[in-house]
Amino acid sequence: MLKNIRILILKKSNNLGIFKIYPINNGNGITIGNTLRRILLSSITGYSISYLKIKGIKHEFSCIKGIVEDVTEIILNLKKIKFKLKKNIRVIKNKIFIKINIKNNKNKIYAKDINKFTKDLEVINKKLIICNKEKFVRFKAILIIEKGKGYVTSESKKIYKDFISLDSIFTPIEKVSIKVNSIDNNNDDLNKLEKLKIKIYTDGSITPINALRKSSIILIKMFYVFYKKENYYKISKDIKNKYFNIEYFKIKKLLNTKLKYYNFSVRTINCLHNYNIYKWKDLVILKKKKLLKIKNFGKKSLKELIKKMKKNNLRFRMNIKKYNL
Repeated sequence: MLKNIRILILKKSNNLGIFKIYPINNGNGITIGNTLRRILLSSITGYSISYLKIKGIKHEFSCIKGIVEDVTEIILNLKKIKFKLKKNIRVIKNKIFIKINIKNNKNKIYAKDINKFTKDLEVINKKLIICNKEKFVRFKAILIIEKGKGYVTSESKKIYKDFISLDSIFTPIEKVSIKVNSIDNNNDDLNKLEKLKIKIYTDGSITPINALRKSSIILIKMFYVFYKKENYYKISKDIKNKYFNIEYFKIKKLLNTKLKYYNFSVRTINCLHNYNIYKWKDLVILKKKKLLKIKNFGKKSLKELIKKMKKNNLRFRMNIKKYNL
């Protein structure tokens, strides 16, 4: 039956693709459709602005002289910009730095203005307005554009000094819909067949056909793990191996989590932040004596830390190298 399956292209453009897949065995249409839909929405990579740096601006609630929008509004506009790799690019980078220096006699700065400052990426939604300004006002900024999947919040990202982190929408897939219908097969219940209709909407950085092909490659690689015999292990042999230890993954995830999510007192958090301690992994490698040398950090704050650490199976002077952080 797999050899007989055909994929008809009902509609084809940079943003929309409609495909009809048939004939499929009874019951498999919804399985194939849902699986492809999940992979398309969660696993196709794209580029998005992750960090912003503007000279003299330390947080997103600031204003820039000569520009109508405050930094928060500018960030909201930057988050909407869609990128795609230029055709002549050979080396695909996961992180791209762009320095912007725009000065013109216009009252608006558009997304297309970014194209002048990068050789790697091309802005798709060129007419998007980043901000309104007075004539001849200069707009200088540094953008860090990253490659990623899905939606990533600013809180979960690394902290770079003087940079403001942004929520990033990496996925180039805007919407996927599926519909399964049965094929009239002379009312033969034993050999019922189905047809699957898939609609894929993208932001234009990838065509729907390429998105569908990429999602199938991801699935092939994923299920190949189950096909290979050498991927099966006996519990008695490998139960002590860190790669099969659930506790190992729990601790690794915890060490990479920010301390501010654990209800510490404001005094404790401020003291730690002033010493560039933002995550558990920054804290557990230290000695107690070193913490007490931090300005305004006393025994009360230390007790608070020790209590939280015991609760989460952490300790001071931990060796975190084995967690590959």
